[in-house]
Amino acid sequence: MEHGVFTVAMLALALCAVAQTEQTLPVTRVVLFRSGVGYIERVGTVEGNTALTLMLREPQMNDLLKSLVLIDLDGGRIQPVQYTPRDPLSRTLASYAINIADNPSRAELLQRLRGIPVELRLNRAMEGAEVTVQKETSSPPSNPPAEWQLPRYIFTIRGTILSVESQTVRIGEPLDKKPEQREEYFLNLLTEQGVQTVPLSFVASFRLLDERLQRELTSALQTLASGLDNTRKAVELRFEGKGRRRVLVGYLMEMPLWKMTYRLVLPEEGEPLLQGWAIVENTTDEDWHNVQVSLVSGRPISFIQNLYEPFYLRRPVIRPPVEEWLLPFVPEAEYPAEAGKGVGGAAADFARAPARKAAPGAPPVPELGESMEAMQRSVQEMAVGQERGALFEYRIQIPVSIARQQSAMLPVINQNVQAEPVSLYNPSRHAVHPFFSVRLTNTTDLTLMEGPVTVYYGDSYGGDALMDTVEPKGERILTYALDTGVEVARELQDMQTKILTLKIVKGVLHQQVKQQRINRYTLNNRDRRARLVLVEQPYEGEWKLVEPSRAERTRSFYRFRVQVAPHKTATLQTLEERIIEQRYALLNTDDDTIQVLLRNAQASEAVRRALEEIIHRRKQIAELQTAIRNQQEQIQAIERDQERIRANMRELDRASDLYKQYVQKLTQQERELEEARRAIAGLQKQLQDAQRALTEYIQNLAIE
Repeated sequence: MEHGVFTVAMLALALCAVAQTEQTLPVTRVVLFRSGVGYIERVGTVEGNTALTLMLREPQMNDLLKSLVLIDLDGGRIQPVQYTPRDPLSRTLASYAINIADNPSRAELLQRLRGIPVELRLNRAMEGAEVTVQKETSSPPSNPPAEWQLPRYIFTIRGTILSVESQTVRIGEPLDKKPEQREEYFLNLLTEQGVQTVPLSFVASFRLLDERLQRELTSALQTLASGLDNTRKAVELRFEGKGRRRVLVGYLMEMPLWKMTYRLVLPEEGEPLLQGWAIVENTTDEDWHNVQVSLVSGRPISFIQNLYEPFYLRRPVIRPPVEEWLLPFVPEAEYPAEAGKGVGGAAADFARAPARKAAPGAPPVPELGESMEAMQRSVQEMAVGQERGALFEYRIQIPVSIARQQSAMLPVINQNVQAEPVSLYNPSRHAVHPFFSVRLTNTTDLTLMEGPVTVYYGDSYGGDALMDTVEPKGERILTYALDTGVEVARELQDMQTKILTLKIVKGVLHQQVKQQRINRYTLNNRDRRARLVLVEQPYEGEWKLVEPSRAERTRSFYRFRVQVAPHKTATLQTLEERIIEQRYALLNTDDDTIQVLLRNAQASEAVRRALEEIIHRRKQIAELQTAIRNQQEQIQAIERDQERIRANMRELDRASDLYKQYVQKLTQQERELEEARRAIAGLQKQLQDAQRALTEYIQNLAIE
């Protein structure tokens, strides 16, 4: 008992000593990126040889091991970073003398303990078991049953595990015709009396008599339980040097994407006001006190690599060397040494940035009903913009404090901007009405990140819009409500087609066609206020806009400006055209298509003569084909008649007059068949010659 108290006391003192020596650095700077990570920077002072401890959750370890930056700013040296790796649980469990990684059954576990002395506690008596008596020592109940005072018998067997075997056991009476069978396991023990077999169903529990193996089994179970715990992990950072020195620790960790929201106030008179607020979330396990915050746009490449878990390579097994002939060989060339890799990119850039001075805090956000001037005065911008290559940074000018697992809204933009009220009509969005919109020009020096925009018209709510990223001096159109005061009717007229040129090159007819299409829009303004309507029409690269001659263009649409006076109607008509080239292989083009081409007014006389010649030759070929079919049909008719005559002749007397007439008839038909076959052969030769001549004629045609 005294030894146990002493052990617990020593453990408590050791934990207290560790807690006193653990030091850490406060978070002084946070840079949030749009790729799901944040750069955490800690700056503080150390003295002499100092060990600092970072406490991180296990999922954060991979990002830390990938990105950790340690700098001793006053000439000290960085020592190796130490942490406890996370070996795969199955490998750790396999390292114990008793492997329980595969969740073994009781029979499998006992099989793995062959040769180990054990003590079995049985649930019934059997031969060879030791019997001990144990009386109930607990306080009896108020009305103890009669069996309470009866002794409890404990049956135990000690021995060394020899093997575990399974047997099929019959269940039921011996005379049963169809007894039930089941598989049962038996444990064979080597005891002082010899080998004894114990059914596993008799074993209530067992205990290892080898204390070392018992400790191994206990440790394996503790390891298995600890694998379910994703608690925080300690990372020890060591700095070596003399005197007081400034040190910097920086690393990346997973963070929520920071977000931007905007408020656009459109007054009846005066310049519009744009407010931008950044939403920042502190999802770490510690508070941020007076922390410098920077928000970076863009999406730098970021990934997670499993660096925390050890990996092992399978190595080849080499047999011991034996005497054999030595043969010459050529060693493979060594790969060139890889260039040294440092921490680069945006995170390292931020790690090297100097500290910034704090600015005065921002007053609270005003009520909507206050004047816009007061609203503009009440919210001070906390951010300045800075380009960082392809990225853009909002640097918050005053220190920010956010408690752990809390969020904050930081005012970033509070400036007058240019905003032109318009109505945007896109038939794919709404077929009848345009949308109230505003053409926003970014007259600030900051890049406006994408985000939702709440539009206030005067002192009332106008609607919500979404905005893409807008660079300085860039423009975006924000749609925030349906403009039911304007109706638009769209009419698409039939496409007009006109053939421009026809020519034949190597048997291919080339036809150049101009197609025109007209869209007509009728805009009816039923409101008392005039409208500037932007009509969007899909842009297709192969179609050229003819009327109107000028229009705005986006990636997918033309935009046409239409002024509509109050209670008036305006029209917009657009004309587009395209020139396409159609090709016809004259060998495969049917006669109907050629006849259509002949009727075209743009066809030259040479083209007409060539097409007429093709039609004439095709008629000759068709006549030859018809003549061949006629001869073939005549042959088929004669052959059918011959079959009929031969069938009749089989029933007649050869000396009869009718039989002789049939013989004469067959002789005449044979002469006719011979003539028809000669005619077909001649016609087929003429057909082949005509087809070959037509092919050569078409292939040699070249008429501009």
